[in-house]
Amino acid sequence: MVTFALLRHASFASLDHAGGTWNGVSGHLEHLAGRLRSGVLHPLSGGGGPYAPPAAGSRPWTGAAADEAVREIGFLADELHAFHYEALAVAAALHRARKAFTEAQQKLLRAIGDAEGLGATVADDGTVTLPALPPEEHNDPEAIAYRKRKWDELQHHVQDMTAALTAATEADNAVAAALRALNPEEVDPATHPDGAANALSDLETAMGMPTDPAARKAWWAALDPALRAGLLSADADNLIKAGILGPTEYEWSSPDKGAGPWGVREPGIADQVMRVEVASMVGGGALAGYPDAARNMAHYLDGNGKPLILAVEPMLRDDAGFRASADAQLAANRDKWRQAAVEAFEKSGGVPVAIPVESPVGTRRFDDLNWYRAIGGHQYLTSGVVTAVPGPDGKPQVSLQYQVNVWDRYNWDEGKSTPIAGTTVTDHDMATLHQTGLAQEFDIVGRTKPITVRLDEPTAPGGRTP
Repeated sequence: MVTFALLRHASFASLDHAGGTWNGVSGHLEHLAGRLRSGVLHPLSGGGGPYAPPAAGSRPWTGAAADEAVREIGFLADELHAFHYEALAVAAALHRARKAFTEAQQKLLRAIGDAEGLGATVADDGTVTLPALPPEEHNDPEAIAYRKRKWDELQHHVQDMTAALTAATEADNAVAAALRALNPEEVDPATHPDGAANALSDLETAMGMPTDPAARKAWWAALDPALRAGLLSADADNLIKAGILGPTEYEWSSPDKGAGPWGVREPGIADQVMRVEVASMVGGGALAGYPDAARNMAHYLDGNGKPLILAVEPMLRDDAGFRASADAQLAANRDKWRQAAVEAFEKSGGVPVAIPVESPVGTRRFDDLNWYRAIGGHQYLTSGVVTAVPGPDGKPQVSLQYQVNVWDRYNWDEGKSTPIAGTTVTDHDMATLHQTGLAQEFDIVGRTKPITVRLDEPTAPGGRTP
């Protein structure tokens, strides 16, 4: 049970230590499972598949006892793998508790400080009192009114104290529930064929990854580097799908206002004619040969205003200038990112660590005509996760998994025009379609698929290892 005094005076360093210990246990279990498979199971089974060894002639030990040994050792390796997920789930739950308790304690201490600033006394049981009026002011209306105003103001801080205690209690209950949900019997592959999947599900629940993208970025950035590495190793696919390779600090916003509010006036005949002419450019007209420009224009004419998600690989392939700029971002930051991972690795005592990284944002225009007409000016940034793991000699092996991000607002500004196949398209004419509701501006968001490079060796020419 969380009490006022406990939250007020607690130190949560033990949670950090416990979480780190469980994260270490998780790593040791997975390492042991790997050693068991490679050093015992693989030779014993003659290099065969999981628990069904090949022909007896290729095995050093054969017979019923050998078959049973292969099966049981395989179960043991799977059990260690599943328990590695469970141990990591404990570490994740403790990290969530540490974060939630710290935030609640900070809120409580701020409220206590504000109350004391008004002259109140806050006892360890949560009782808040103001000094009594001196005898000579007992019948002074102004003194009585002033004290009442102070008391009323004090109630806001009392409410904040109550909210902080409630948040800590809810966090305590949530962590207790998450830990109770970890059932070792359900992850035993000998009795539950889906034991590893159950354990991974427990881990995903314990992680508490937010569904809101902004909150998810903050959650990922706040994780302990060793826990982050453990989660990434255990559940990389789901984490990458959730966007953890994106930037955690940079938040894109359109650099200009475009055509302003959408659908603010009724379209006239001239506007309808303009839309027909623009549509003809898309359907095999002036934008023939510029497929991405035609697609983006068609999306503008659709008028739904939804973001358009694009792959960045074609942009890198088609535009040498953009390719060079993206490579330059990586080259300018790789040594700094590697050093950050090495320092975190050393600070952790030599266990695997993962650090989110991102370059400063760049701004440029495409040189390739198709992409210039599709997007034109844009912002781009390289982001990802740099990981350091111990090599055979205990020294860190550093790698970077990253993506190249692109953002733009497909919009139209006064005073600009674009020549397309002998036709001059003015931004003013295009903007009227947005203003009359016949089309709608939209955001363009792009990113590459994950790219992995080693950072403990010089980058190979081209800098990419798909």
